[in-house]
Order: sequence, then structure tokens, then C-alpha cells
Amino acid sequence: HEATDKKASVSDVAKNPQVWVLVVQYACCFGMELHVNNTIALYYFDRFGLTLTTAGLIASLFGLMNLFARAWGGMLSDWAYYRWGMPGRKYSHVALMCGEGIMLVIFSRMPSLGAAIFMMIIFSLFVQSAEGSTFGIVPYVDPKNTGGICGFVGAGGNIGAVAWGFLFLGVGNFADGYMILGFIVFAVGLLGIPTIWVEDTSHRKGSVASMAGSLDNSLAGKNMDNSIEGKSSAVELKGV
Repeated sequence: HEATDKKASVSDVAKNPQVWVLVVQYACCFGMELHVNNTIALYYFDRFGLTLTTAGLIASLFGLMNLFARAWGGMLSDWAYYRWGMPGRKYSHVALMCGEGIMLVIFSRMPSLGAAIFMMIIFSLFVQSAEGSTFGIVPYVDPKNTGGICGFVGAGGNIGAVAWGFLFLGVGNFADGYMILGFIVFAVGLLGIPTIWVEDTSHRKGSVASMAGSLDNSLAGKNMDNSIEGKSSAVELKGV
């Protein structure tokens, strides 16, 4: 285990490459959420000729998924961890990020309003879930600096929103901008495979089954010791 006398340090956080890997990952999920929140109503207004009121109402469905989808991502990360350890957290996050990118590309190509709304909701589920899976990894990067790392990674979302806004300035229309962003997100998700290499720093490693087996063995050994002690005490009393 890590030495407990080493203090938390912002410089340690800033020098940790894994922190910046997760900053980029979060820029492509939470940053994407912020950017879409800022632009999606205008997209519906421009692409399908809706009134701003109707477009805004439809756009609110994107944020509505936040009520549960982010928790889904965290729960999926937990389930994968209990099945496969840290690789489970890593690859569940990669899958969600790649799915987010694919759904965004498909959404940008939808020709009808109904299809666009449906794909926007599916895309939103992946976006919010990827946010949850990102923070399923964060606590393992450097436990003594978890608070600082949360701050850095969280700021990545705002950085991403600004970056995607500038990217849209150079694109002719919203649909093509979303498609380009979808390819970027997919690429960043795939890059998580070689770049995310966080180790399991918790005390509970391995699958639930193996941990349960270890616990059962430990309890069985303890009960046997208690039984032996009880018998020894009984022998001593008889001797008395």
C-alpha cells in the first residue's frame, strides 16, 4: 500500500499523465453534453424548420436523460469491475465512449424529425453513461489526490465545451459539425485502450466470487480456531 505520510499535492496531480488522459475523455462526454445543450435547439430550428419554442422543448429531452443515465454508467462500471477488475472499468468506459461517437454520427444523418429525436435520446444515454464510467476510474488514479483529480477531470468537461464551440465556427452547418464531433469522440474512446492503464489501488481486488470465497475461507478458519479454543477450555475445566 502507498505510504500514508505523503501529502496530497496539486503538482503531483498535474504531472500525472493519467489525469490528462481522463481530462480528454471527460471533455468528449461531459464537454459534449454541454455543447449539445447549447446548440441542439438551434439544430432542430435550422434543420427541421421548427419554432424556437418547439425546438427548445424537444431539446430538453436530451438533458432529461441525466436523471438516471449517468448513474447507469457508474453502475455498469461497478458491475464490470466486480466481474473483471480494473480492465472491466476501462473497457466498459471505452465501449460507452465509442458508442457515444457512433450514435452522434448516426443522429447527425437522420433525415426526419422523429428519427432525429429517437437517435438524440439514444445518443444522450451514451453521453451521460460515459460521464459516470469516467468517474468510476477516477478514484483509482491516485487515492491520496482524489479530490484534486476530480477537479481536474471535471474541468475537462468545460474545456471540451469551449473547444467544440470553436470547432463549430469553422463548419458550415450543425449536422456536419455533429458528424465530425462523433468521429472525434469515437477516436478518443478507442485511444482509451492504450492510454488508460490505471491500477487497482483498492483493498478489494478480483471478482465478487473470488472475494466471497476468500471471505468464506477466512470465516471458516476463524470458526475452527474458536472451536479449538472452546474444546481446549472444556478440557481444562474437566481437569480442574
